Amino acid sequence: MNTIKTLIPSQLDEDQVGFLVSMINQIYLESEADLWKEEHERTSKERLTEIVEKGELLMAVAGNEIYGCIHLEPMDENMSKFKMLVANPKHKGKGIGSILVDFAEREARKNGKIKMQLELLVPTEFQHPDKVFLNAWYTRIGYKKVAEESVDAAHEGLSKLLKTGCVAEIYQKVL
Repeated sequence: MNTIKTLIPSQLDEDQVGFLVSMINQIYLESEADLWKEEHERTSKERLTEIVEKGELLMAVAGNEIYGCIHLEPMDENMSKFKMLVANPKHKGKGIGSILVDFAEREARKNGKIKMQLELLVPTEFQHPDKVFLNAWYTRIGYKKVAEESVDAAHEGLSKLLKTGCVAEIYQKVL
């Protein structure tokens, strides 16, 4: 396997954007199909291009192959949050998620942030295996659940796209 590098792309070509949008939406569709109505997509070409232009997309690559990405968004002068963490399914189980979270934390510290936050969308009517796994993983790598909010408090209007009740669990870590 090639050496995995982390980078913040200043731009991506149309094929790369298309690949990432397709990969992100497919991964979220497969892992969260029982949460969302059919018309929901996690991201779009326009939104991903905007994230890249802001310098908020972090990627793991090897050669010309994209192994995964994460969106690192500043919240205020002290905190950033990460979201949209995905690993290319071809490379599942190779630690891509850990590489990307470590990179996001380093970048946040480099930008003067002292805390990192993430939100985990969790169904209220049943236990979702991926959410149970993510809760355990985030806790193991130092994140603590600090709050639980309604989905609309976290992201106004999002609940209308859900086909089941959910809450947004808020996790934070001191960097």
